Amino acid sequence: MLKIRILAALCVILLASSAAVAQSNISVAFTGFGFDFGKGENVAIYKRSISDGKNPVFEPGLRIGAEVYATPATSVKAVQTFRYDVMARVSMSTQLMFRFRIFKVYKHSVSLGVGPTAFYRKSWSDIEGYADEGIYEDGSMQHKIAWLSTELEYNYIIGKYTDVSFAMTHMTPKGLGFALGIKYWFSRKSNKCGTCPSFK
Repeated sequence: MLKIRILAALCVILLASSAAVAQSNISVAFTGFGFDFGKGENVAIYKRSISDGKNPVFEPGLRIGAEVYATPATSVKAVQTFRYDVMARVSMSTQLMFRFRIFKVYKHSVSLGVGPTAFYRKSWSDIEGYADEGIYEDGSMQHKIAWLSTELEYNYIIGKYTDVSFAMTHMTPKGLGFALGIKYWFSRKSNKCGTCPSFK
């Protein structure tokens, strides 16, 4: 749990400092549908599986992020996610990423983020029929760190300081999730930088 606390502390620092740094933003997004690519040992007792099989699943939640740019096309981003998982229990994740802009055309851009993610959830061990999947370390909060985690995000500019964002992200240790939200920029460079949007 110490590694998770360290990762969470780094994310809090980034969230708190983002407003004071040039070219930075915060974001809020809603999660919902996703896919479980695990072995499905517990699929029979899922409470939020949409079909009879393990895919797709419905895990509603909220993602809060902060991003600080080092260059016009590279940044560091921290994301904290809160959601109700397939067992209708509280699950969370803390993600710290280095992000790279893949391309930008007019108001459209796509970025890829790579970095570690800490996953933790209220234990499933007391649920009748639960089988240990061998993924999480057990405790009152089951936890797991994925040292290589990704996010692929599409952004569309709707205002001088606002984007609409759609992301595919590593939502669980063995799952992919989708998020739709709004990004607010504290500062954003003009087109003089050669790669950033202009509002003149």
